[in-house]
Amino acid sequence: ARMACLLCLSTVMASTNCPLQGQLKHPYYIFDRHINAATIDQDLHPSIHPFPLPCTIRPCVHWFIESSAMASATFLILVAAASLLASFAQADLQYGYYNTTCPGVEELVRTELEAIFADDSTLRAGLLRLHFHDCFVRGCDASLMLNSHNGTAEKHADPNLTVRGYEAIEAIKKVVEKACPLVVSCADIMAMAARDAVNFSAGPHYEVETGRRDGNVSMLEEALTNLPPADGNVTVLTQYFAVKNLTMKDMVVLSAAHTIGVTHCSSFSKRLYNFTGAGDQDPSLEPAYGKTLTTKCPTEKMASVVPMDDVTVDKFDLGYYESVYNHRAVLRSDAALLEDSLTGAYVALMNNASSLDTFFADFAVAMINMGRAGVLTGTQGEIRETCGVYVD
Repeated sequence: ARMACLLCLSTVMASTNCPLQGQLKHPYYIFDRHINAATIDQDLHPSIHPFPLPCTIRPCVHWFIESSAMASATFLILVAAASLLASFAQADLQYGYYNTTCPGVEELVRTELEAIFADDSTLRAGLLRLHFHDCFVRGCDASLMLNSHNGTAEKHADPNLTVRGYEAIEAIKKVVEKACPLVVSCADIMAMAARDAVNFSAGPHYEVETGRRDGNVSMLEEALTNLPPADGNVTVLTQYFAVKNLTMKDMVVLSAAHTIGVTHCSSFSKRLYNFTGAGDQDPSLEPAYGKTLTTKCPTEKMASVVPMDDVTVDKFDLGYYESVYNHRAVLRSDAALLEDSLTGAYVALMNNASSLDTFFADFAVAMINMGRAGVLTGTQGEIRETCGVYVD
């Protein structure tokens, strides 16, 4: 796979016109096989592909597609980047960072996760959310793992009270420490775990950049001001993502992480019972589904949970976009994607997609981009033996 990437890179760089004979061209991706040309060639709007540079490429992405008729099938995608230079300019993050200092660490993490998910499959969504919430506050530095005696750490903020997976990361860290003491950061373990959580849910398997170090500051207030709100519209959400150098496309793609997992009724109760303050329901919610949600979320049971993707609850696929497109999104922030012409166009494209290929490639790129947010590298931060130390 790496050789294929290098061969493609040399071919692309050697051509000023970037003809890519025999390959499909797309503003973000270069595929080495035919996958739904009509979908790939469809151009939505320039702003949803903010860097339309088909001659720039990005690291290799692999994914495994599970089906009832066959075992895993591995495919290779060559993913285009916003800028070729950006891939190399991210200080000290690299693929295979631990190849010499802790060889096999990614396989070790995956093996531990396999056992963890066998015991509790709901942690797949939990670990994906854990990584997301960590990266959006101070960057991907494992500051969300830190504890506080007086309740002032990130994990004590209201949006993080339902975050799960801390114990799983600690368990993996303990095993990794036995193999490679004080070498692998908690932040990198969280990034690997999020990737594997997606893959174990029948989603893409992509290469994770590593080399992050752990932060030692964790503040509740920063979580309150940096995490995107569950009731935000596209304008608000785009602003939150832009702070992390993430584009509108990254936002609409990463939102599809909600294709697995559940949310508490309290997160969207206003849509059901008091949308405008007059005891009404959000008119954008499909009426029959709204009735179903009120049955599952009576006013006295706001602690109950419902799946965010009512099509395929535990499978990483296009069910999320189908739910959003059909006005069956649970969270207001998900439903809002239809109200913007750009994000709405992407939702429609994915709802009508005949293949998972484009979505999987998009999601891999967006996760890599998010994984670069505010990272500590080199001599910054620390590598600690335990992820959840106390900061006070």
